[in-house]
Amino acid sequence: MAIVPFIQPPVIHLLTTKNERRIRMIYSSRPVSKKTKIIFPIAVTLAAGLIAPASVSLIGFLMFGNLILECGVLERLSQAAQNELANLVTLLLGLSISATMTGDRFVQPATLLVIGMGLVAFILDTAAGVIAAKVLNLFLKRKVNPMAGAAGISAFPMSARLIQKLGQQEDPQNFLLMHAVGANVAGQIGSVLAGGMLLAWLA
Repeated sequence: MAIVPFIQPPVIHLLTTKNERRIRMIYSSRPVSKKTKIIFPIAVTLAAGLIAPASVSLIGFLMFGNLILECGVLERLSQAAQNELANLVTLLLGLSISATMTGDRFVQPATLLVIGMGLVAFILDTAAGVIAAKVLNLFLKRKVNPMAGAAGISAFPMSARLIQKLGQQEDPQNFLLMHAVGANVAGQIGSVLAGGMLLAWLA
């Protein structure tokens, strides 16, 4: 994921024109009720459990974070999860993974194969998102900026920030961040569900 900023711009520029990259998308803020904010993570977790049970461990924790943030009665737990707990888990996860990455296990052709497959996956995901947005524009009166489609990958929030930056390079008054974040979150959830389904089929 660290090389996403190097992968996506060439693919986007190859598949889009300057005019397409300058398409402005209108963002209108809409009020969302507290009940909806609480029901959403519960509904997503239940749907994920029915579609791909193996994905619940990831989707469930992601949605649990949303739930404790939005319920309004777990302020201290929410702050701890966003700060101290997140930092601690990241540190422990990094240490545990690095402890197993010994030379005899890591420096192998299979490692390069995995990295290469990840590179190809990000290129194809970016291209598919851009092409899907361009196809959608054939049927829409209010056009979609094809770069927002490129954000529909699991690299959250890196890809959304990149799309915002690319949009501002083409037009300093173009703000694509909210649209790109929406696609990025959807890509993240979709990736987990797809992975869970693959595990279920291949296991």
